[in-house]
Amino acid sequence: MGDYYCYDEATPNLAMPSAEPNLPDNPGIDTPPRARILVADDDPAIRLVLRHRLEAEQYAVEEASDSANALELLRSGRFDVALVDIIMPGPGGLEVLSAARAENIRTLIFIITAASTMNNAVEAIKRGAHDYLTKPFVNLDLVAATVGRAVEVGEQAADLDRLKSEVNRQLVGGEIIGRSPAMQEVYKLIGRVVTNDATVLLLGESGTGKDLVARAIHFKSGRWRAPFVAVNCSAIPQGLLESELFGHERGSFTGANERRAGKFEMADAGTIFLDEIGDLPLELQPKLLRVLQEREFSRVGSVESLRVKARVIAATNQDLQKLVAGRRFREDLYFRLHVIPIHLPPLRDRREDISELTDYFVGKAVREMGARVTAIGAEARAKLAAHDWPGNVRELENAVLRAALLAPGGTIRAEDIELSSGGPAPPSGGESLATRSDSAALAELIAGRIGQWLDSPDGEEPRDLYEKLVAEIERPLIELALKRTGGNQVKAARMLGLNRNTLRKKITDHKIVLTKYPG
Repeated sequence: MGDYYCYDEATPNLAMPSAEPNLPDNPGIDTPPRARILVADDDPAIRLVLRHRLEAEQYAVEEASDSANALELLRSGRFDVALVDIIMPGPGGLEVLSAARAENIRTLIFIITAASTMNNAVEAIKRGAHDYLTKPFVNLDLVAATVGRAVEVGEQAADLDRLKSEVNRQLVGGEIIGRSPAMQEVYKLIGRVVTNDATVLLLGESGTGKDLVARAIHFKSGRWRAPFVAVNCSAIPQGLLESELFGHERGSFTGANERRAGKFEMADAGTIFLDEIGDLPLELQPKLLRVLQEREFSRVGSVESLRVKARVIAATNQDLQKLVAGRRFREDLYFRLHVIPIHLPPLRDRREDISELTDYFVGKAVREMGARVTAIGAEARAKLAAHDWPGNVRELENAVLRAALLAPGGTIRAEDIELSSGGPAPPSGGESLATRSDSAALAELIAGRIGQWLDSPDGEEPRDLYEKLVAEIERPLIELALKRTGGNQVKAARMLGLNRNTLRKKITDHKIVLTKYPG
């Protein structure tokens, strides 16, 4: 049950809280409020004192003076928490609470009641109140802290709802869109493999959606409650890949200051997705072969064998048979991976899906990025349908999102669509030289930076390499997200996949100066 707070209603001077509002460091920035709070009470003095104390915590506060107005505001759906007095003109706070719950309004509601009416407090909890506050209030800091805890509960519930929504979205196919015969064959294969645990090999050009198919297989299978762990074998420096996949023991190599679990352990009884498997170094291929044959592995520096419980899904845009012929990929590993192959068609081979994909990406731009377009013109659709799309669905998505965000009017025109000059599409199983060069350059850059730390001139053993590397990458990543969203922390958090409070803490930890970016 809730804590007790007092506030002397007989005191004419309301003793306004001395705390000044926690204003942002840069007052010119439109910082979004931490949460939106509704204060519903027929006493203007109580509304005033609660508003001032809650605004000091960077909450946006609105007021209601009677039951009808309170319920009308709650129906807007914009409030995270509401403080509703039990006695107001009209039906009263309990009736407002009952109506809100009957209409599935998600706002967390506190009932404000007098200390002598405990029956009302119990009744409030029975009707679905999050908690109750008692008058008179004596410590407004405790009231603010209680509201703060409720805001955190609401954010956790929202995160859970988003997770459930993501799972449900994945269970019905996620963003895999298309009704062409080629995609229907893909759907049939997905339906067959989700009923067993066989190893799956996803084949197709870059940008055809291999990662989405891997997630669909996982979330539609009986393993959906367990982790889905993705590893890009081409994005991790070769010297770190073995530890990343299989973990390591403390002291197994320079910088290994503690035992660390690898991706196979993290996947547990879920699914591990090995993307770009064609780039797996030859020296690591026997260890992966052992995983697939014996269902066991050892951490780096350990002789202990650990059982593999995860399902393995691999993917590549290369021709593994050619790699085998060139002695760059083990033949026995190829056959172990090639149990159930699924070939994803390039977009040029399923042009009938382009229109549906375009509509989806326009909706995504409106829904997630604030685009204001409402339609796409016939000439624009014809232009998209005629393109060869060497980058496949990923290239189409980028082109449509860019056009939706930059189009001057409400309709995307042909001239709003910028297409790559293209050139011939890479053969199935191939990868562009530019993509491989960029990936290799990034890996070399990371490896070089780590090498600088390892070769410290003072001769001391390096420490905290993982934290150092994360810190160097995290700050520019956050700054870029903030710049891309015009300084909007809510959108930046969504783009980064972080909780809003987590992003705020990281901004503080990295001493990132918030700037008013151009819109």
